[in-house]
Amino acid sequence: MRTILWTFFTAFIVTAIITHVWTTIIGFQEGGFFGGILTFIFPFLSEVYWMIKMFGENNLYSIIALIHLILALLYAFTDRN
Repeated sequence: MRTILWTFFTAFIVTAIITHVWTTIIGFQEGGFFGGILTFIFPFLSEVYWMIKMFGENNLYSIIALIHLILALLYAFTDRN
C-alpha cells in the first residue's frame, strides 16, 4: 500500500494546492478579509473548518476536502520508517 500511495504523491500535492486555493477563496467569500487571511495561513485547520461548514451547501468541495484530509493523514502515517 505504501508504494501505491507514494506513486500518486505528486498528483496529491498538485490537487492539494488547488484545493487550498479553493478553500482560501471560500474563506474570503464566506468569512471576509480576516477569514480569508486566516484560511490561507492555517491550511489544515481551515480545511477542516470549511469542509464541515460547507456540507449541504457545497458538497463537491466538502467531498474533495475530505478525501484530501484522509490522504494527508495516510501520507503522514506511511512516511514513518
